[in-house]
Amino acid sequence: MNRKLLFTLFTFITLSAFAQEDSKYWSVGFGVSAIDVYPVGENSPQGDYFDEYFNVNDHWNLGLYVDVSKNLTSKLALGARATYTQLSKWGETNTVDRIPVDNLDYIGLDGSLKYTFLDNTVISPVIGIGGGYTWIEEGPFNTFSNAQGTDNLVGAGTLNGSLGLVFNLSDNISLKAESTYKHAFKDYLTKHFQHSVGFVYHIKEKKIIEKPDSDGDGVTDDMDLCPNVAGLVEYAGCADTDGDGYPDTLDKCPNQKGTDNGCPVPVVVEEEEETVPVVTVAPKEISSAIYFDFDSSELNNNAKEVLDILSQEAKDRSEVNIQVDGYADSIGSDNYNKSLSQKRINSVMDYLVSKGVDKSLFTTNNYGEENPAATNNTKEGRALNRRAKLKVTLK
Repeated sequence: MNRKLLFTLFTFITLSAFAQEDSKYWSVGFGVSAIDVYPVGENSPQGDYFDEYFNVNDHWNLGLYVDVSKNLTSKLALGARATYTQLSKWGETNTVDRIPVDNLDYIGLDGSLKYTFLDNTVISPVIGIGGGYTWIEEGPFNTFSNAQGTDNLVGAGTLNGSLGLVFNLSDNISLKAESTYKHAFKDYLTKHFQHSVGFVYHIKEKKIIEKPDSDGDGVTDDMDLCPNVAGLVEYAGCADTDGDGYPDTLDKCPNQKGTDNGCPVPVVVEEEEETVPVVTVAPKEISSAIYFDFDSSELNNNAKEVLDILSQEAKDRSEVNIQVDGYADSIGSDNYNKSLSQKRINSVMDYLVSKGVDKSLFTTNNYGEENPAATNNTKEGRALNRRAKLKVTLK
């Protein structure tokens, strides 16, 4: 089989398998690979172990790799990798820094079991062990005497060990740098190092966060304007005690049916010139939270529904104060998170103003990643920290 076709076929099979399986625990990666046959403890033209380990110019042969892995746990992953390059540098002597070879084809198909030491951190070391099969085209320093001709693609099994670092750029994208030692089981296939750097895309399970519903009315607390009183969905979780079509939050007479903002229409007896008592409404505080997607300040439909109700309440009361506090999760720098939480505050204010709420009624606090509502060490916790908290005081 043609050597390049072999590499292409393996790549197609692994990516097809990735696409057909349940992808919720899978990752796929690609990047640049460098094969170095020099510092492997052999005689000239190769050298001692780790000698000139980072001599990119004289010893590294650049190529490409693609890999796919499945996360068995949050720290343990089983993976497969395909590598292709051409070797043009083999070693050196006392008089020559770089001994060239004639672009010998190199194909590696490897499996590994890798352990990531730190979970939910920006940077984590990784260690791996595995094995595979490597083919190298014959050349002046790796001739297989029993082969037919001198340009055969000769292969052997390898035992592999690796060390690396993972840089988590976001929940779904990582940058991975790794160095692997590959020990061949046959003398005719040289031992070698494979260095690589590339991107990894993680397709993780989308877990539904079970949100509390303290009053059991079918409206979760984060969307419920009356989280401690069972109410109706159409009134955002608030009750209509007297059944007059005005939720208690808007009803100025919650225990009497009426059409005048929930109150009975006052009857004035002109003969006696009696003054109808003025119904006073006690101050009320309403708290709610608006949640945002990762690195976003856009309002979703659920957020807009909550803000629509709040805007109506604000317009129906004579004295209103709306406090908006902005927050972010811990991914990113402090300055970036401050800027992002301010954008979330602005999104809430702009939407309420568009609904007729006076901009002068707002007070704001920008906390960034300070005062988290939940731990930032889990995906679920970070989702609860990407929020804008509202406190509305009505008189």
